[in-house]
Amino acid sequence: MNRRWVFGAAIVLLLAAVGADPAQSQDRDQWVSLFDGKTLNGWSVHSGTARYHVEGDEIVGTTVKGSPNTFLCTDRQYGDFVLEFEVKVDPRLNSGVQVRSQIAPTEMAFVFAGRDGKPQSVVIPADRVYGYQVEIATEKAGSSGSIYDEARRGFMLASTTSDPVASKAFKDGQWNKYRIECRDDRIRTWVNDVPCVDLRDSMTARGVIGLQVHGIGNEAGPYEVRWRNLRIEAADGGIAPPVISCPIRVLQCTSKWTGPRMADGRPMVSDDLLKRMRNVPVTMAWGIVSGAGYHNCYETALGWQVMRPDEAIVGRVLTAQYMPMQPDLNKAIMDQGHAEGRLGNSNSWPIDMLQKGDVYVADGFGKVLDGTLIGDNLANAIYARSGNGVIFDAGVRDLEGIEEIEGFNAWHKGADPSYLKEVMLSAINVPIRVGRAVACPGDVVLAKREGIVFIPAHLAEKVVTESEAITLRDMFGHQRLKEGKYTPGQIDSRWTPEIREDFRDWLKKNIDELPVPKQVIEEMLDPKTRNW
Repeated sequence: MNRRWVFGAAIVLLLAAVGADPAQSQDRDQWVSLFDGKTLNGWSVHSGTARYHVEGDEIVGTTVKGSPNTFLCTDRQYGDFVLEFEVKVDPRLNSGVQVRSQIAPTEMAFVFAGRDGKPQSVVIPADRVYGYQVEIATEKAGSSGSIYDEARRGFMLASTTSDPVASKAFKDGQWNKYRIECRDDRIRTWVNDVPCVDLRDSMTARGVIGLQVHGIGNEAGPYEVRWRNLRIEAADGGIAPPVISCPIRVLQCTSKWTGPRMADGRPMVSDDLLKRMRNVPVTMAWGIVSGAGYHNCYETALGWQVMRPDEAIVGRVLTAQYMPMQPDLNKAIMDQGHAEGRLGNSNSWPIDMLQKGDVYVADGFGKVLDGTLIGDNLANAIYARSGNGVIFDAGVRDLEGIEEIEGFNAWHKGADPSYLKEVMLSAINVPIRVGRAVACPGDVVLAKREGIVFIPAHLAEKVVTESEAITLRDMFGHQRLKEGKYTPGQIDSRWTPEIREDFRDWLKKNIDELPVPKQVIEEMLDPKTRNW
């Protein structure tokens, strides 16, 4: 026999055995078992008292008299996935598998449109599992593979009963193979390779998978339902993607703001207030904000480099948090950012979100060498979008180029020619630490030579109006002291009616020259609104 032919044939057979179909091999590798074959690790029981145990390579659920519906749920939540399993159920029992479902943390109420279009409501207790349920029924029922909304809307969303083929796909007394596909707002089911339903519904996009043992009241029982070969194909592995920009965190730290908000959830403090804020002394702003209970609002200028110390930075805060690189988390963040349509490197993502009047504030954990968040290119992009500057607890590069941007100002920790390395963006629009202060998205920042004050949005008007009133009082008092009309004791103590009337006349006489909007002075002169 020709040895070359034998060797060649052996190679062909080997390739056929181990690598003839790379696509199939890759497909096999994407499936993950939901059951380790030994324990119920990764699962937990909710809603009822039915019992679950492992028997060989099967998960067995057993009814308990008087128990409501019970669910063995995955600890992980899944969004888009393909789920396959086999199930065998006692013909006297109803069952199902929950997908994209939730577990009520407390008593919850749902309001929804019923099948007749009229408003309906339902209240469920804590620990109740609710959401999409793929039916496991009997041959006679003909509803296996249908999708029911468990404990929420409480009716069938898509049914097989009118389909003569799908309604007969399930077989009593034997193992039945299920396939469930969830993609975007679409859920499709198969029973024993027979297509069952194709549902479009967007009420829940992500949740647990749960194996149901139906409640039996005080019927005889016990009855069993068995599952095996549970496997899932999910790109995210049941790990929720990171939230890059967080509107919920914005609302949590700006809950006292009652005015309009921007698209990303930040308070929309008016341009007029921002303009007037420039005249507010840092010390005065700090006094008003700290007096309102916000004691961690101030960061000293010590240790900062300020590009234009004589120019104030004022605007609505957009925050970004950077951290030392952790490759796994960074990959998840980058993947999610690209899935959201964000372009380029992550240090450009906050810049793409800036609006006119914003100030980009970043926690770069003080890193300067290899911590340069921007150079002159990104600085130009920041100024083009916001018309404002930045406050970076980090470094910058291309400082000469940045200084050429007229109107742009920067507080930073130092300039360095190195590039950004071993740094990752962890979140946008979350509370961050800037030195000893807390900066929240939507705050109004006031940065001047002596330091930085982060002013909660709901206090911005109070800071401006009280500061303006104090400024006018101080101007009047200084002038009268220079003239010798009053003593320091008279000016520094509670004013007499004569001094208050003198102040009123002074406001009227100088209304066009004073560094406060005319309408503000007119309000101060109104006896109904006078606060001095």
